[in-house]
Amino acid sequence: MKEIIIEKLSKSYGNKTVFKELSLSVSLEGITVIMGESGCGKTTLLRILAGLEKSDSGTVTGAPEKISFMFQEDRLLEWYSAFENVKLVSDETAAEKYLDAVELANDKNTAVSQLSGGMKRRVALARALAYSSQLVILDEPFKGMDIELKQNMMELVKKESASRAFIVVAHEPQEAEFLADRLIKL
Repeated sequence: MKEIIIEKLSKSYGNKTVFKELSLSVSLEGITVIMGESGCGKTTLLRILAGLEKSDSGTVTGAPEKISFMFQEDRLLEWYSAFENVKLVSDETAAEKYLDAVELANDKNTAVSQLSGGMKRRVALARALAYSSQLVILDEPFKGMDIELKQNMMELVKKESASRAFIVVAHEPQEAEFLADRLIKL
């Protein structure tokens, strides 16, 4: 089984230590859910795994070259349509497929600035899924979604995990219980 190996990873911001000598492994199969108290370093760990941030010390080995990342913030181009935002990282076929999968086919040509918060989250999810990657990192992907929509999106992620690995940060135990093939508590 392929995995990312994290050895003695430490990270601080000024006087605040986020984690010290953290060692663990993350499978590159199925879904790994990370949970923990606010401020314990979940997002920082994701950013280090994706190569977006450097640790103070320690090593990360085995991370795939192509990683897709859905941030806590949507990070969409507000003046582009939902379709254009997803197509930026893929092609027309993938953009159509994933906007349909996140139940936004009817809103694909709407400017992101005109979408609700939950709709923007789904565009961000579609974009993360449409990028052809070996690992998809989702940082609190379901916030702002009602129960039925959240369930549908979790089912989509579960289905997608058959063909590539996922790391998902979740706060709600129900999300972790439904999604996790493995659970890491920080």
